[in-house]
Amino acid sequence: MSKQGPTGAGFPSLTIAILATVVLFAVSTSKSEPSTDTTPGSKQVPVRSVDENTAAPSQENHPLADQPAVAEAKKALRLRKIAEDGDAQAQYILGLCYDEGRGVTKDPAEAVIWFQRAAEQGHVDAQYALGCHYNGENGLPKVPSEAAKWWEKAATQGHAGAQYCLGLSLFTGEGVAQNHLEAVRWWEKAAQQDHAEAQYFLGLSYSIGLGVPKVEERALYWFRKAATNGSWNAIAALKKLGGG
Repeated sequence: MSKQGPTGAGFPSLTIAILATVVLFAVSTSKSEPSTDTTPGSKQVPVRSVDENTAAPSQENHPLADQPAVAEAKKALRLRKIAEDGDAQAQYILGLCYDEGRGVTKDPAEAVIWFQRAAEQGHVDAQYALGCHYNGENGLPKVPSEAAKWWEKAATQGHAGAQYCLGLSLFTGEGVAQNHLEAVRWWEKAAQQDHAEAQYFLGLSYSIGLGVPKVEERALYWFRKAATNGSWNAIAALKKLGGG
């Protein structure tokens, strides 16, 4: 993420911190921590069945049958049947397929339908993904209250990405009542799972004394942890503070 960290000899102002969260919301992610399962699935596929009255080879023996696009489309048909039978994992993967255009035409709105079905069954990755989509991911309308609701469900199940995002919602008061203390609580949970940006924001909280006491040593501790885990925000913060 490209947002600048704390500047100057001291620590950033609350305005900078809030602007930082807005930038992170726009870039979130995400799928910054979604499931790594990318098995494709589909509702509509680019493969047409062969007319039984023609002499053309069957789909199974067609010379193109082994090509990647065709193989994905065939898997999509099978996956959709499983998803329609109510399998939450299949529903989630099918949502990913529509989200990314794998084996199907990319359709974020259709992805939300399948994420929702899986999320309602308690599928934690689907709940997180649904929250991201309600936060405006892939150009969909932004509904902050729905984003926060689904992130909270996933966060309660221990999803680090959802804990981080819920912390942002609580910090800015977008979609939920603003509560800095709760924001820090969720960031700490995500930070304990080595979520780099949660560690950075935890450090930021200690640096400005918002939601926690202002303790420079704790701020540096979390900035260093975040930097070790790849947060460019934390790296920039440490350079400004001379604590790298």
